[in-house]
Amino acid sequence: MIIRPKPQSNDLLFSCSGAADLAEIGDLAVRCLHKGGEARMFCLAGIGGKVDSILEKTLEADRIFVVDGCESDCAKRTVEGGGFTGFTHLRISDLGWEKGKTPVTPERVDLVANKLRGFLAGPPAEARS
Repeated sequence: MIIRPKPQSNDLLFSCSGAADLAEIGDLAVRCLHKGGEARMFCLAGIGGKVDSILEKTLEADRIFVVDGCESDCAKRTVEGGGFTGFTHLRISDLGWEKGKTPVTPERVDLVANKLRGFLAGPPAEARS
């Protein structure tokens, strides 16, 4: 069953887009939600690069969601390095999949997208920065 929450006008999704399979699964799931208008994928590199306009738009977000492939938590660390807190974090390896040994399949992408939809349906985060 696919959960379809009301679209949030200004929910931002940041995803690790690393070279590993788990990062690819997370990235594809985030792109799926973005293309479906359920939330907006936003520029993680802009946070790391301290791009003023990206930092400002992120401050204005209703909610922030961060997706990492593995325990390195590169996306989470980047968002925290930009001064943001109070975001929802999903680590793909916590689903029991192993980096470098998990083929990217539509079923896995759908599972992660549905997990994110569940987060989108929940209450807003408290603090931001």
